Amino acid sequence: MPSSPRATPARDTYHHGSLRTALLDGARTMLEERGPAGFSLNALARRLGVSTAAPYRHFADRDALLDVLADEGYVTFGAGLEAAVRASTDPRDRLQRIGVAYLDFAAEHPAVFEIMFTDRAGRPAEVGPATFEPLVQAVVDAQDAGALPAGTNPRAASRTIWATLHGLAVLEARAGLAKLGLSDTRQRLVADAFALLLR
Repeated sequence: MPSSPRATPARDTYHHGSLRTALLDGARTMLEERGPAGFSLNALARRLGVSTAAPYRHFADRDALLDVLADEGYVTFGAGLEAAVRASTDPRDRLQRIGVAYLDFAAEHPAVFEIMFTDRAGRPAEVGPATFEPLVQAVVDAQDAGALPAGTNPRAASRTIWATLHGLAVLEARAGLAKLGLSDTRQRLVADAFALLLR
């Protein structure tokens, strides 16, 4: 009786380019399911049915793959901030829209948000710095309109605003505000923060 054809192992079904795509797709799913702490290249390889050496043909290590996903996150994040800027011509409203967009992104993409702002072996974010610029320009516009003090360095003011928004995002993600009975809608959290900053 002739033997039946042997099934092709999954590890042989990926072409060179499609394996990289499959690794990134699988990594996104794993990050959402397990968070960064539960992500490893070995686990990803097992999920895809490839050898544990296969991911290293495309990524030097776990951090290199996470860097790619973080850069993708920065692109989406930056687009959200840009859209917030375009949605209003009022300098005060623009800043608040940026703030809400910041908190929205953090809530909707928690795992990606975490890796975007986590240092990995001192490697700089290639795409990240550009996402800071919409806020800087919004601060300049607010200074010109008298909504923020004109004598403050706009990048320093932007850094302080960024840190405030990031703190709110992290506290919300970890239920820190809810634990203390301080939680509110994202719009209200941002409005309250800017009430202390805007004239």
